[in-house]
Amino acid sequence: MKLKRFFLLVVFSAFILNVHAKTKNFGTWIELDFSEKFMKKFELSFSPEIRLQDNFTVDEYMFDGKFSYKPVKFFEIAAIYRVNIDVKESGNETLGRFAFDATFKKDFGRIESSLRTRYTNYFELDNDDPDKKYLRPRFKFEYDVKGNKIKPFVSYELFRNLADKEFDKSRFDVGASRKVGKNSKVGVYYRLQNYFSDKNSIHILGLEYGIKF
Repeated sequence: MKLKRFFLLVVFSAFILNVHAKTKNFGTWIELDFSEKFMKKFELSFSPEIRLQDNFTVDEYMFDGKFSYKPVKFFEIAAIYRVNIDVKESGNETLGRFAFDATFKKDFGRIESSLRTRYTNYFELDNDDPDKKYLRPRFKFEYDVKGNKIKPFVSYELFRNLADKEFDKSRFDVGASRKVGKNSKVGVYYRLQNYFSDKNSIHILGLEYGIKF
C-alpha cells in the first residue's frame, strides 16, 4: 500500500510539472560509471557520458572524475571535475567544470532519502557564461522493494544562480535502478528539465550503467 501511494505521488508531481512547463525538445543521455573504494571511506570514480539531441545526433560528450570521502554512514563529501566537449559543425568546443558536493542520507523504513547540495560553475555550452556559479540542492527518494532488486526513485533539483540570486532552472526525475550481479547496476529515468524563463523545457530519457571494482 505504501508503494502504491509513493507512485501516485510521483505521477501527480510529474503531471503538475508538465502542465507548467513549455516542453518542445527531447534528449537522450547515456552514462557509464566506474568506481572503486579504498581505505573503507574513500572512493574514486570515472563517468563518461554522451548526450543526444532530438534526432539522436550527438550534442555533448562528458567525462567526470570524482573523489569522495564518507566519514560517517549518513554523510559524504566529494570533489568533481568535468570535461565538456560540445559537438558543433564548425568544430568541437572543450570546457572544464568543477563541483563540490555534500550529501546527507536518512532512511525511513524502506524509503531511502538524501539531500545533496552542490556548488559548481554550471553552464550550458550553447550560450552561457562559464564563470557563473550555482548552488544546486537536490532531494531524492528511493524505495527498496522487499524481495526485489529494483529500486524506483524520484528526485527534484533546483539551480540557484548565485550572481543573480534567483532560481532559473529545475530538474524532476522519476525512474528505477536494478542490481545486476554483485557489483553492477543499471538504471533508466525520465527527466523534465524546466527553465524558469521563456526557454523551452526538455524531455530527457536517461540510461545508466555502473560497476564497482
